[in-house]
Amino acid sequence: MSQERSKVVDTGVIFSLQQVESSRLRGSDVTRFFGLAPPFWMPTSEEIALLEGKLKPYLGGATAPAAKVIAIRLGSYKRQYVGYTAGGKRWIFVNGFCEEIWKESDAWHDGLELVMDGGLCYFTVRYDVSRSRFKYLQISSTLAGGH
Repeated sequence: MSQERSKVVDTGVIFSLQQVESSRLRGSDVTRFFGLAPPFWMPTSEEIALLEGKLKPYLGGATAPAAKVIAIRLGSYKRQYVGYTAGGKRWIFVNGFCEEIWKESDAWHDGLELVMDGGLCYFTVRYDVSRSRFKYLQISSTLAGGH
């Protein structure tokens, strides 16, 4: 089996299947903290480019005021991308965090960042690949539905 590595893109890091399956966050796995479960898959650069083309407009049009602020500042955020399958659909989990977090160290290239009470500095959202739409936006403790 080949050793898949993460792929660095302008906006962040696309995690490989092996990285996600072996990822540990302070002794727990991605399923417990993020609700992601196998089967995992590695999104392509093209899928990420399509997602990214829609992310800023999605955030700008969300009902949560914090999402609009993040949309304005999105260029200073980095993201981690994880492909997973739920309900027979392929999804991409987007884990976004502000410059304050990613400039601290390069550790975010190797494992998923977990930020507690990050406010405007941290967001997650899920992208339905087949429908090209976002759902389940979370900013700190705020949950904003998909549209």
